Amino acid sequence: MKRVLSILLMAASGPLALGVVDQTDIAALKQKASAGDPAAQVQVGMSYALSMPRDSKEAIKWFQMAADQGYADGEYRLAGMLDVGSSPPNPTEAIKWYTLAAKQGYKDAQYRLGVMYDQGRGTPKNPAEAAKWYTKAAEQGRLEAQYRLGEMYEQGLGVPQDYHEAMNWYMQAAEKNRPEAEYKVGYLYEHGQGVAVSRQQAIAWYQRSDKHGNALAEQALKALDQQ
Repeated sequence: MKRVLSILLMAASGPLALGVVDQTDIAALKQKASAGDPAAQVQVGMSYALSMPRDSKEAIKWFQMAADQGYADGEYRLAGMLDVGSSPPNPTEAIKWYTLAAKQGYKDAQYRLGVMYDQGRGTPKNPAEAAKWYTKAAEQGRLEAQYRLGEMYEQGLGVPQDYHEAMNWYMQAAEKNRPEAEYKVGYLYEHGQGVAVSRQQAIAWYQRSDKHGNALAEQALKALDQQ
């Protein structure tokens, strides 16, 4: 349960993360939500999803109302609740709602759908399908999708191995200060994969990753110093 709570309260990368609604606004929101406003329904659902203690049943009820209207954020929040916010979880049903939101171009749902296929949550593992949805999210700037897509191109998982493409996606994530991506950019420069070998660039990106707390980057810098 502690693990679930930590997921729920993550920053915007989590499927249920959203600003907590001020309790003084709940009455007005409920009035709008009851009248059929899907955005208000999502906000009311979030007030229950992030309350202490959490009321999963009420959260799902309000998310379902929005989702049933084809409201992408409602579909996504309902999926997130079924995925990580309820006990027991229902990843198979979560995939259904992630897919509906993802097909509307909702980048967070596209990313989470990629995760489901990547990890085999509620479905058999399918790296190609994971890469497809990561790509859609990555093209809209979703940081985690960009980094994971870089890994898939580097390793040839679900896509042909392509170091140039790996560098492309790692760089986009690195420019948003993702430490693991910064390390990977340094690694590709050090080994000349997808780019020309550049010790200077490798050191610069390792240093940036190390500054952001990546232990692997610290080790890579020490190894370079010994060469």
